[in-house]
Amino acid sequence: MDETVQSSNKPKKVIGHYEIKSELGRGGMATVYLGYDARFEREVAVKVLPAEFLHDPQFSVRFHREAKVVAALEHPAIVPVYDVGVSDEGLHYFVMRYMDGGSLADKLAEGEISLKEVARIINIIAPALDDAHAKGIVHRDLKPANILFDHRNRPYLSDFGIAKISDSQYDVTGSAIIGTPAYMSPEQAQGKKVDGRSDIYALGTIIYRMLTGTRPYNGDTPMSMAIKHITDPTPDILKDNPNLPISATSFIYRAMEKDPDARFQTAVELAEALNALASGEDMAHVKTLSSHTKPSIKTRVQSKPIVPQKKKKKIVWIIAGVVVVGLLGLGLLSKLLLPLPATGRTPSPTIRATSTSIANELAPVSSPTEEIIPSITIASPTETPVPTVPALPVIGGADKIAFIRNNDIWMMNVDGSDLLQLTNDNAQKSKLQWLPDGKTLIYVVGTCIKTVDVEENVEDVVTCIEQAEYFDAIQISPSGEQIAISMNRELFILPFDLETLQKARSRNDLKELGSCFFDDESVLDLRWSNDEKVIAMRFQGVSGSTRVDLIRTVDMSNCQPAAVSAVTATAVAESAEDDDYLLALNVIDEFPSARFTMSGYNSTTPYIPEFDWDGEDLFLMNSFKRNDGYGYFYTYNTHSHKAEQLDPAGTSTCCYRDARWSPDGSHFIVAYQDIALGPKAEILLYYLRFGTLGTGETYTPIPLPEGFFSNLKEKPQFALRPAN
Repeated sequence: MDETVQSSNKPKKVIGHYEIKSELGRGGMATVYLGYDARFEREVAVKVLPAEFLHDPQFSVRFHREAKVVAALEHPAIVPVYDVGVSDEGLHYFVMRYMDGGSLADKLAEGEISLKEVARIINIIAPALDDAHAKGIVHRDLKPANILFDHRNRPYLSDFGIAKISDSQYDVTGSAIIGTPAYMSPEQAQGKKVDGRSDIYALGTIIYRMLTGTRPYNGDTPMSMAIKHITDPTPDILKDNPNLPISATSFIYRAMEKDPDARFQTAVELAEALNALASGEDMAHVKTLSSHTKPSIKTRVQSKPIVPQKKKKKIVWIIAGVVVVGLLGLGLLSKLLLPLPATGRTPSPTIRATSTSIANELAPVSSPTEEIIPSITIASPTETPVPTVPALPVIGGADKIAFIRNNDIWMMNVDGSDLLQLTNDNAQKSKLQWLPDGKTLIYVVGTCIKTVDVEENVEDVVTCIEQAEYFDAIQISPSGEQIAISMNRELFILPFDLETLQKARSRNDLKELGSCFFDDESVLDLRWSNDEKVIAMRFQGVSGSTRVDLIRTVDMSNCQPAAVSAVTATAVAESAEDDDYLLALNVIDEFPSARFTMSGYNSTTPYIPEFDWDGEDLFLMNSFKRNDGYGYFYTYNTHSHKAEQLDPAGTSTCCYRDARWSPDGSHFIVAYQDIALGPKAEILLYYLRFGTLGTGETYTPIPLPEGFFSNLKEKPQFALRPAN
């Protein structure tokens, strides 16, 4: 841990209900033990506050008041507090989830961390920090030791409120400074009132260390480090890591501004700017707090690094510095209110979470007639009037196409007009689909199910199943009454409603809510029949001696109680309990192995990256040839058992992926890239009538801005909205 000091506090073998197994670490604020909770048969982390608090009766009142606030924090990226209490010996303690993946401090002991990985970590914890700030809770001791990881390498924030509870007149660390000087904001070091922006500064210093392996300020003592946060200009990060993008300098300057008003105002703003940095976008397009601009995809303006200007220090600052050092030695830094020195630079810009319309800027397309108003409108007016259309176009029973680009969700009309960005968090997303209300998209992020309301521009977390190692698929039935979930390669089928689904936080929860359970095969993806009596599942099976991706249709009528059902199918999960409802394998069809062969589908690449079903007879699928899942495109008819290779682009070449049927089954959309062009290929989207294939008709791709899909490994994962 950072800047630790020894505590004389040595607890007994048992603290409260918790058996103490070993000591995990010590810090100035607490000692952490590995404990065991016999009531729930789980290991926990028991954090015991210093024994100095034993003899002050007022502290107990403050402890319980603040502990209730901290324990009320609920966020998927905050280490949950299970319990707080006082032991028989009078020791105040917290009980939290035991995180077995170590801390960020452990990872930093191995050296700097890549920009992409830093962005991933910050993207996960930033919303958690903002959530705490919205509840009026400031961490005040953010540091690498307080960012913990689970066994899946997912980060969590810990120790909320410890510093705040330990505050007031109590001197825990040998001075009046509460926090860790290496990561402390200037206002906190001066003893001023702090808000969430103090934590933003600390997060900036942590990012600096993650990207360089060194702290932004170093000193011989904690006191000297604290004073540098107040008086020294922000260092140029490129001097410590010249391999970073040039815009990293302006990003760090903004994150570590001395003036809180000039910093990023939220952790999510900081994370979004970091995303832009990690994805290669220049900081020139990132907007400031006082203005809103549209991101440009067609052009990028290279920003110049902002170098801090050196100013002549007046003699008063030299005297002030001497006074500060003297007061630090007396532990009186919190009483010193120094004016903040001028940095001589303009605040660097940042990104705010908004819906971003780029239709008018990037391509001559129609403006929307069904206006969707985001929380912050950032589309600037055009000088040339754009023609409008009288109504939303409807093709194949669909009026809107949602898809994923650069890990964010976009939406457009079926003709390519009204292109709109719905999310801006850069979190990897999958399994995108519309809810029956026609205004909400549901999707998977990690092991969480999330939604975004396209009319209100509101994102919500439905649930997170943290024990899930794999979260492969979710699929809502055509009626909207059922949902199938594949977690850890097991299939759960349960009644669908968002409020009920919010209660599902574990495998057992899913089984209790469900009407059917299946674990005989490793289910990777699935689709429903139109009458909801059949499910088509993509799973890992065996063909010959090779494990391959297969698609199987299964009769759902064999979902029966295990204890009373006469199993007439091929297998039933042996591990099921008596009251489980099992999906017995009444297989209707299985392909392609026994039915047809696909180019690119072989022992080397036995994968079917994507498939779709019209709910009746026709399947669309592609093999694996290049760029993480683009391959040869096929259709298969389960009635005639005939397959056919498709080439809607008319180039007689590969490659396609992510084909999706239109709501009425007459059309389909698919992404295409020409393998003959190699790295110069571009991704084109085709939306066309299935019945015209093979007639010689020439198809035109959906018009999109030039270079819109810059990543040839893009997985659009289309979702077509049924028109009302």
